[in-house]
Amino acid sequence: MGQKRSESLLLRGTVWLAVTSLIVKILSAVYRIPFQNMVGNIGFYIYQQVYPFYGIGMTFALTGFPTFISKKVAQESDEFQKKVVARNYWYLLLAFGCCLFGGMQLFATRIASGMGDPRLTVVIQNVSWMYLLLPFLAVGRGYCQGNLDMATTAHSQLVEQLIRVGVILAAAYIGIKQHLSLYLIGSWAILGGTFGALAASIFFWPVFWRNLRSVKMTVSFSELKKLAQSLFSEGLIFCLNAALLILLQLIDSFTLKKYLQTTGLLPAAAASLKGVFDRGQPLLQLGLVITNAIAVSSLPTLVKQQQRQNEKVLKLRINQLFQLALLFALAAAVGLAVLMPQINWVLFGSTQGSWALTVNSLTIPLVTIITLDNVLLQIEEQQSAALKIILLIMVAKLIFNRLLIAPLGINGAAWASVLSLLLGTIVAGKLEKKTGFSYLKDHNWLWKMSGTLILMGAGTYLTADLVQQTVSFSRHGSLLILLVAIPIGGAIFFLLAFCLHILDWKLLKQH
Repeated sequence: MGQKRSESLLLRGTVWLAVTSLIVKILSAVYRIPFQNMVGNIGFYIYQQVYPFYGIGMTFALTGFPTFISKKVAQESDEFQKKVVARNYWYLLLAFGCCLFGGMQLFATRIASGMGDPRLTVVIQNVSWMYLLLPFLAVGRGYCQGNLDMATTAHSQLVEQLIRVGVILAAAYIGIKQHLSLYLIGSWAILGGTFGALAASIFFWPVFWRNLRSVKMTVSFSELKKLAQSLFSEGLIFCLNAALLILLQLIDSFTLKKYLQTTGLLPAAAASLKGVFDRGQPLLQLGLVITNAIAVSSLPTLVKQQQRQNEKVLKLRINQLFQLALLFALAAAVGLAVLMPQINWVLFGSTQGSWALTVNSLTIPLVTIITLDNVLLQIEEQQSAALKIILLIMVAKLIFNRLLIAPLGINGAAWASVLSLLLGTIVAGKLEKKTGFSYLKDHNWLWKMSGTLILMGAGTYLTADLVQQTVSFSRHGSLLILLVAIPIGGAIFFLLAFCLHILDWKLLKQH
């Protein structure tokens, strides 16, 4: 009876955590739209230049390290040892967080100069404060999840995001009303992450006050060193995989504006164009919400089943997972590409940069496949292979940015992201032995998928074109186009997908 109750609580907690994570991802994408509308392209550029430092830190505190620590805590059968494990990782992450905080405070001027904008110094210093809360969030979440308490993590995530978004939008609203400097607004907005993390850490106060405070056992330096090796290998690779898009944004922060200026653009014009390019980030996040949910919820279950079924059945189910995630990712990319001028106009008030945003939408299916492949590589204990793929993508992005931004502008930056991710996708598929590119070898499925996406794209485009002829070219007119074209495109997609049997209810229920 007790075991059944524990399993029931675990199931409910896991479902609540998954739903909360979905809400958090949507909030994290959507708030950027009103923020950009309030502060404009330059204000959005200021915030987005420094955002990758926050995004990487939150990946550490939200998914990567907590998942790793929860696994280590769950492996211990003795309650005291669970506390010891959590306490030891807290020591390591406290040192790690303090080093990152100190480094960003001391070298903020150099980092800002490296981005080509010394006025970003204060914004960079402000984002560093959240790293001091990293050990409390990561260990608190990891300890709770390792003890099957998913609800506390879920509540902390939701409150953290609500506080953060509230501070960001309040900073933008008050700053614009008071006619403050956009850099000052950006420095206050980026502090939203720290306020959110502070609010979230309150949920884990009982963990540290009641549980970990009572652990008096000393730990040797050699033992901490051994723990650090696993934390900063397996745990860090998981973090980097989850932060793949953010890492590409970080590279753009250091290169895009500077390379645009080499073409003769003034700093203000280059910053404005960078702000236009950054409009694509919330769209990409929204496009990845469904596919990320499919990947996160399905892959661990499949791996656990590996011992209970033969290799052929397991490979079939993994292929189905890849096909399902790829199908939704491609549908999102096609939909965004076809309707990008209208989406850009409705959300951001102009069609500037629509072609770059269209190209950028191609990253959605590529990131989906790389994420799935890298998770499988880590499950197969091929952490070094997963790390090599991430490093390859980053190096390729740097090279392609240098080659393409000067002649093509922000379109070149978009193509650089697509090409680097395409290279990573190919290498990941070759290294991942369990599936490789076998999910693309089903030619019957490929033809049906291609036909579905082409007809969906054509139907959506023709609908948008017909409605465009009856409305004015304005923000309201574009909104009307989207309200008509999106449901029709979605209906075409699902109708064809179910009729051609590339989707079925049983497969959707499994994932």
